[in-house]
This record gives sequence, structure tokens and C-alpha cells, in this order.
Amino acid sequence: MSKLVKAEVLIKEAMEDLNHGCYNKAVSASYFAIRLLTEHFIPNLTTTKDDKIANALFREVERRVNRRKAEEMRYTYLFLFSERKRADHRADLFEKEEAKTIVEKAVSFMEELKEIFKS
Repeated sequence: MSKLVKAEVLIKEAMEDLNHGCYNKAVSASYFAIRLLTEHFIPNLTTTKDDKIANALFREVERRVNRRKAEEMRYTYLFLFSERKRADHRADLFEKEEAKTIVEKAVSFMEELKEIFKS
């Protein structure tokens, strides 16, 4: 299965998790969807460290669009990573509205990334 297909599956599962009240799972799946999509579009990554992936994303988006968009995309990537850590490794529990907002951010990020890399 390609990373692109897996990313699409994960974001759909995140939306289903929201509907079933599995808010932490939705947040986690959202992050992994955007990470796999990023890895799909930047296949030469030599790291698995999230901050380094965010920096590689920044460079590619800056080259294709502009610095402002690159900063926005990096910020969103790192925000979603931080929320995933909260969902998976902290005592925090996400509520419905917060999880929904995070999933929506991930969906928007994925749409933007596809648009940027389609050319």
C-alpha cells in the first residue's frame, strides 16, 4: 500500500473515530495521515524525526510557493505532531470539539499539500 493511500485511509478513520467518540484515536490518526502524505511528497527524507520532517516540508513549500506558506505549513505540521503526542503519551483526554478542530486542520493541511505538490 502506498503512503498516499494509507494517508487517505487514516484520515477517513480519524473522521469515523470522531463519530464513535474515539477522540484521542482521531487526533493520533490525523497526525499520521499528514505525516504519511508529507513522506509521500518528499520521498528522499533521510530522517524519521518530526522536527526534521517539518523542516524538509518547509524547504519544499518555500521553493514551490513562498516563505510565508512554508512557515504556516511547518507550524501546522508541528502543532498536529504536538497534539498527537498529547493524545498518545499524556494523561490528557480530548473532548469532541477539540478533536474535531484538529481533524479539520489535518484535512485542510492535506488538501493544501496536495495542491502545492500537484504541479
